[in-house]
Amino acid sequence: GTTLETIDGAVSIDACVLEGNITSDVTLTADAAYAISGPVFVDDGATLTVEAGTVLFGAAGSDYIVVSTGGQIDAQGTASAPIILTSRQDMVNGSDDDIDNSDAVALASDLDAGVNNASGQWGGLVINGLAPINACDGSATGGSADCQKSGEGSSGLFGGDDPNDSSGTLNYVRVQFAGFNINDEDQLNGIAFQGVGAGTEADYLQVINNEDDGVEFFGGTVNVKHVALLGNKDDSFDVTDGWVGNAQYVLIQQSVDAGDRPFELDNNGDDNTALPRSNPTVSNYTVVQNLDSAINSFGILFREGFAGEFYNGVVVGSPAACLDIDQDETFANIGAADGRDLVLQSTLFDCAEPFSDDGNNVDLATFFNSFPNNVIDGNTLQSGYLPGTRERSIGVTDVNAIDPFFDDVDTIGAFSRTETASDNWATGWTIGFFADADEPVTQDCPAGTTDNGEEIDGQKVCSLEGNIGDDLTLAAGPMYELVGPVFVGTDAGADPSSPVAGGNPVTLTIEAGVTVFGAAGSDYLVVTRGSKIRSNGTAEAPVVLTARADVEDTITDRDNAGGLWGGLVINGRAPINACDGAATGGTVDCQKSGEGSSGLFGGASANDDSGSLFYTQVRYAGFNINDEDQLNGIAFQGVGNATDVDFIQVVNNEDDGVEFFGGTVNVSHVVLLGNKDDSFDMTDGWVGGAQYVVIYQNPNAGDRGFEMDNNGDDNTALPRTAPKIVNFTTISNPASAVNTQGMLFREGLAGEFYNGIIVGHPVCVDIDQSETAAQAASGDLVAGSMLLDCPTTFDGDSDGIDEAGIFGGFSNISTATNTLSGFTFRDDLPGLVPGDAEQDVQAVDPATIDAFFDSVDYIGAVENASDDWYQSWTFNPAD
Repeated sequence: GTTLETIDGAVSIDACVLEGNITSDVTLTADAAYAISGPVFVDDGATLTVEAGTVLFGAAGSDYIVVSTGGQIDAQGTASAPIILTSRQDMVNGSDDDIDNSDAVALASDLDAGVNNASGQWGGLVINGLAPINACDGSATGGSADCQKSGEGSSGLFGGDDPNDSSGTLNYVRVQFAGFNINDEDQLNGIAFQGVGAGTEADYLQVINNEDDGVEFFGGTVNVKHVALLGNKDDSFDVTDGWVGNAQYVLIQQSVDAGDRPFELDNNGDDNTALPRSNPTVSNYTVVQNLDSAINSFGILFREGFAGEFYNGVVVGSPAACLDIDQDETFANIGAADGRDLVLQSTLFDCAEPFSDDGNNVDLATFFNSFPNNVIDGNTLQSGYLPGTRERSIGVTDVNAIDPFFDDVDTIGAFSRTETASDNWATGWTIGFFADADEPVTQDCPAGTTDNGEEIDGQKVCSLEGNIGDDLTLAAGPMYELVGPVFVGTDAGADPSSPVAGGNPVTLTIEAGVTVFGAAGSDYLVVTRGSKIRSNGTAEAPVVLTARADVEDTITDRDNAGGLWGGLVINGRAPINACDGAATGGTVDCQKSGEGSSGLFGGASANDDSGSLFYTQVRYAGFNINDEDQLNGIAFQGVGNATDVDFIQVVNNEDDGVEFFGGTVNVSHVVLLGNKDDSFDMTDGWVGGAQYVVIYQNPNAGDRGFEMDNNGDDNTALPRTAPKIVNFTTISNPASAVNTQGMLFREGLAGEFYNGIIVGHPVCVDIDQSETAAQAASGDLVAGSMLLDCPTTFDGDSDGIDEAGIFGGFSNISTATNTLSGFTFRDDLPGLVPGDAEQDVQAVDPATIDAFFDSVDYIGAVENASDDWYQSWTFNPAD
């Protein structure tokens, strides 16, 4: 079926030539390269078999392969030996020698061979099937055997009435530098599935730099999995003419210089009501576009009567909008009762705008928010494509329950939680993604930092100093040193609708596994109002903010070291009750100067967003400027509830571990270990929530587990500090001469406190000031479902407040001896796993108190020995 020829040019290639019609079975073996000459048709009744590792190439747009209706292709590559369809230019580029068959695979595998922007160098692959379509040449009824259509590029007829039709198999097949624009309405795609049936197997496909669409489905029922689309010049994943198949694991990277939409999803442009309607189900997709592209368009476009279901997706970087919906017939599919729904669920959008504003007659935000687990937030993708903490936090839709074609999945996006840059479903057979995964991580200092000429343990040190004036990403590879106070942006003021002159909001992104350090108490990091920090650690690679002495391993007493650098301060625009001047608390005029000369904070924006902290450690920080002015491990100063804080740890801070100065931010999974003053402190009107808090006090330093104030100057100040804190465990050493109360309620505090365990503090509970007692009397200070096991349960100080009486009025307060065991951060203190005494205390379901909280049925921060959320990512100086 082929002839061996030497194809001459600047470089000669010995290849077997495929041309004309293949009328009987032909097998292409991997010991030869194959030149596609003109349109090559696999006719009805013939099968073209392509062995793993085989390379085929064309030299012009007129060179392409068509599998005709009734014909089949059996192309079964492997991860280590994919089948490659490419261009002659790709084969010869960068080679000074003639090419024989053994050179072919190596040359075709090099995307960086100087043609990484090339496209349209040959035709592509077309597969025609007999499955139903809705666009017919003539007047036939859509979906019938008579409904056939002429394929693009003179590729022949397709369509019929057999949804289970088989056109063969495509496994581990890569199509690169193809596509040909015959005219504005007739183009060759990378792979065109034209009326292809569900009996066809299509798994592990990549299309690179196609001149038109990457893959396009013209009707049919074929299902696809593991599809990687890179740098295609029009749409990456295009649908029309009634496709009703499934797709799972779709990875799309648009080119900054070309490329329209990642997903263009149509029913029928001539008749939006045509049947069978395009109605696929797509799950686990990751779309990455370029915010600075003048060409990239909407991440997802539903139009022309399209219906379908999209689940578990990530759409990032569209300069236009993440989503657009066009035409009345498309909107009519929303909530339609006849099986033609339009669904978008378990989705993360992070684009210039989430939705297109082009006169839609349906509010796209309302549509998006009508489905569960849809989020608009900054992405935390790792290595460009892998799910980070934000992606992993979004509820996953069980698509296997929708259709058994789909695998069970553990996160949104195209990759699972366990996949890495060097070990994922795209490893080995794709090019252009994770290209440097097996190479040493770059040691270059990013723009905005300075190479200080130092290396620590083989890692270059990049310095940060002064104000960060542009968006900056601290990439994995180097370490980063704070030199003096480093401010993220310039304060943009209290009112987001009226930024102050000279304000400059920017975003500092810290990639997973990055270490940032300071050398003295004057070295600290401040996020100004309007700016954001995105600390994108993972359980496997937390972000570490620490001291130079820690990274140099020169700390001699790790259990007691602290105050070796400043810490992290985040300033927000959320309401506070302590104002510089005579403003009214909670108003936009109520602002306050932060400790450590960290700038102003406060405002009236409860939902202010200062970014995200995920899997982030702060070690050995804190600085006592004076008795009233100290740097905490993490200071949340007027931070709003659009800020995401989950899995944070503060270790051995010289002052408090975390302190909340007003604001509304919620936090979850907090580990506070060995801090020298209070572990969890609040004042100035904080009204956020906290769930899963672990505290181990340092017996040689450290005051209270929780120190909770409203306002020391005015106990009645509003908005009143009134947090909701659930599922906490605070442990101390009863023999300590410096530890004091487990929980101190004072200075007019209100709030709700449930599902707690307090063990080993010299005193479990103290309530001070009459205004605080008044909150308990009015029902605004409430506690319940706690185990209190301390030498003194309630403080007997002379303030006249009956703590025992107040707590006696709460439900499910136990003073039994604790039975904690299991993992501990200090060998001389109990573990965190509850035993019989703790399990005997009836818990409160926190989800009934606030939607932020998880629903649980246990007290304390840990459910049982299998619940190990506080391990693996945390640091223990005793280890």
